[in-house]
Amino acid sequence: MRHLPILCLSFLAVVATQLSGQNSQIPRSSNPPIKEKEETERYDVPNLHKKVGTISVIPFFHPSKPFFWYSFENADGCRTYYKYDLQKGKQELYDTLLIARFLEEKNIPQKSLFYTPQFTANGINASFSIRSKTFIYDADSSSVREVTPKPFASTSWGVSPDKKYQVKFESHNLFVKYLDSGETKQFSFDGQEDFDFETAELTWISSNSFYITRKDQRNVRSLAVLRQIATPPVPQTYKYELPGDSVVARRQLYLCNLAVDQQLKLVNTDKWKGQLLEIKPTKDISDKVFFIRRKRTRDQLEVCYVDVATMNVKVVCLEQSKPYINEDMFSCQILNKGKDVLLWSDRTGWGHYYRYSTDGKLFNAVTKGEWTAGQICGVDSLRNNLYVYGYGREKGMNPNYAFLYKTDLSGKKIKLLTPENATHKVFVSPKTGLIIDNYSRIDTLPRTNVRDANGRLLTTLEQPDISRLLEYGWKMPEQFTLKAADGITDLYGIMWKPFDFDPNKKYPVISQVYPGPQTETVWTDFTVFDRYNNTALAQRGFIVVCMGHRGGSPFRNAAYAKYGYGNLRDYALADDKAGLEQLGTKYSFIDLNRVGIVGHSGGGMMAAAAICTYPDFYKVAVASSGNYDNTIYNRTWGETFQGIGEDNKFSVKTNQQLASGLKGHLLLVTGDVDQNVHPANTFRLVDALIQAGKDFDLLVLPGQDHHYEGVYKSYFEKKKRDYFNKYL
Repeated sequence: MRHLPILCLSFLAVVATQLSGQNSQIPRSSNPPIKEKEETERYDVPNLHKKVGTISVIPFFHPSKPFFWYSFENADGCRTYYKYDLQKGKQELYDTLLIARFLEEKNIPQKSLFYTPQFTANGINASFSIRSKTFIYDADSSSVREVTPKPFASTSWGVSPDKKYQVKFESHNLFVKYLDSGETKQFSFDGQEDFDFETAELTWISSNSFYITRKDQRNVRSLAVLRQIATPPVPQTYKYELPGDSVVARRQLYLCNLAVDQQLKLVNTDKWKGQLLEIKPTKDISDKVFFIRRKRTRDQLEVCYVDVATMNVKVVCLEQSKPYINEDMFSCQILNKGKDVLLWSDRTGWGHYYRYSTDGKLFNAVTKGEWTAGQICGVDSLRNNLYVYGYGREKGMNPNYAFLYKTDLSGKKIKLLTPENATHKVFVSPKTGLIIDNYSRIDTLPRTNVRDANGRLLTTLEQPDISRLLEYGWKMPEQFTLKAADGITDLYGIMWKPFDFDPNKKYPVISQVYPGPQTETVWTDFTVFDRYNNTALAQRGFIVVCMGHRGGSPFRNAAYAKYGYGNLRDYALADDKAGLEQLGTKYSFIDLNRVGIVGHSGGGMMAAAAICTYPDFYKVAVASSGNYDNTIYNRTWGETFQGIGEDNKFSVKTNQQLASGLKGHLLLVTGDVDQNVHPANTFRLVDALIQAGKDFDLLVLPGQDHHYEGVYKSYFEKKKRDYFNKYL
């Protein structure tokens, strides 16, 4: 018998009379009727891709002159290149009339070309190929000429800046070749399997000295998945650390000076057992190598440097934050050739930047107040200014929206540069004084503005045309705000409706969830291709919503971000239920007798937990690739957000413990070669449901990892929609 492309199993573990009584509790309604499937599938992401072009501009700045180029594609797939020059104050076509005429002479459709722009001293060149020939458009001479490609000449990897030495690796050991003489010298002799130098981390800090890291994974736990549709089926093993493991990967730092002692020296970076080590690359600093070491309990870290000459390690500063340091926001930057160390901390309850000297003196807070400073977007070292995202500083606006601010290192001056009530994605070029600002909301079309270094609006560069998308029938989702289960905390959400929505009808509601805690899946920017295909799901006759919850966003204050610590399974459930109840009260078209829930990964874990915790509220759940048992999920994630003691003891509630609470319909989905959330997570829940005598459905996608691709993804999306249509 041939292998089926998809394996779908249904487990029936209770007698028919019990099943009949169980399912009779779920009311069904034909209002509104199930739509034709062909009509709803038209809003799948692959179909929408054909209806819209560029949404967000990515600029490429000239390294010293105030202009940039970018490409922009319309809904027809025609790509055009533009140049914006600050001195001229205008946008110009990059592929000029000269190129257009040239292409016309060669009978080549202009939209079929993809240029490779390159900066020159005075402008931009473009290289492109036609029928195996290569041409150059020369902006300096305004000409197009054919060129003969030079034979490919690779630059040897690992060569020192003065081209005297080359670092090589063989049999897990490090060698140096002296290029003048051709002699090769071995510098390490203890290399073994799983004890390798990290070649990508090789960094020359001078013409004759370098540092490199080495990762020791000897005796670290391995997991395996079985590639069942391979011929023959084969196991695939990989290193995977679990929370509480006694043996974990260890990273080491080595220095080598080829002009002095010609020895590979191990730096003593150790302080805490099971610590994490991160090297901080710094330009123009040859006497120090900066690094960060993190305690396994995740509530302490130290910023340090090693003196290259003496091999002594110096602690710059110790950062502590209970119950854990927010690594998704944490940042450390070495500025002014090592004189300033910039550190992110939520020590006041709000995330901000603090400036230290290299000897550990705290100079000042660079940002402060009841708002969160986020990613640094640019550093103007000449004027000691930072360009940084901020959240929640602008009152009356969604605190998850990103705004761009400029502040000096003294922290005395801060200025909002992007004032529009929307979320902003920016590209900053401090050297040329240009800011490209792509801003939008989930319910507002995006725009791309050009601003100067002080935020002054120079021009609106682009506004995408989505007319074809709207003609196709697509509509934007809507935003809403409600309260968390505490009745105090504001939560923000998004609602997708059927495009033929009738406010006089009653619709089932489906909550698409992801508990985080490192992020929320409540989009703030305009998107057509939402990650979970909520648009297409809504077209089956559902109201689909997703909302934030306490513990789900790093952009709010520390109390909000860390709300779920120590309770990974349950912390988001009460807020989701309370939010849906508020929506049902506010909107008469929402039928709270027909509530569904859907989620992937952490969202799958939450969906399964929700239908078992509140079995009389949630009637149908689709849970895919869920980490239902966090004792066998990623060590760093679990130990950070659930917590681990000094004794390495790890304890967490699992979904298996909730299995007896299931009443409604549950579809579990997993890829059989998932190396992120191992399929054992799903099968442990399957076993618990069988032991509890519960009816459920299982879909296994062969050959699929944590994210499904191609025909398997399409099959899953259809199966998910059919499941809700059948039971909700």
